[in-house]
Amino acid sequence: MEIKQVNQTKVFGEEIKTTLKKVGEHVKVLPESIATEMHQRGFKIEGPQVWIYNGTDGNPETEFDLLVGFPVSEKAMDHKITALDGFKCATIMHKGDWARFPESYGKIIGELTQKGVQMTGECREVYHQIDFENVDNNLTEIQVGIK
Repeated sequence: MEIKQVNQTKVFGEEIKTTLKKVGEHVKVLPESIATEMHQRGFKIEGPQVWIYNGTDGNPETEFDLLVGFPVSEKAMDHKITALDGFKCATIMHKGDWARFPESYGKIIGELTQKGVQMTGECREVYHQIDFENVDNNLTEIQVGIK
């Protein structure tokens, strides 16, 4: 686990309400739709896709806000662009199948709880490498917001 400060950034994306039980329905489909719209509207993807979770509590039935997007130029302006504030977080790299995310989240949240670090309720996932054919090649940075 590493503690770091993520700089403010802008993402072109879409915000939805979902649950942990249903979040898998949006994998691949939502990012592809967003990337297609970006291309059609002349926006350039400036980094890996990011998923921002607000209001998750670990319960598969709890509805929360999810923003899925791609970084864009700081100068980009559009109603689909969200400026993400700087973000202090604990981070861990998750290698492999996303079905094992609970293991990585459990590890990082367990360490934070053990150290008495207060979490903000916001988590982000940065998808550095995506491989649907061989999921062992996936490389995802999990970021848990801290105070």
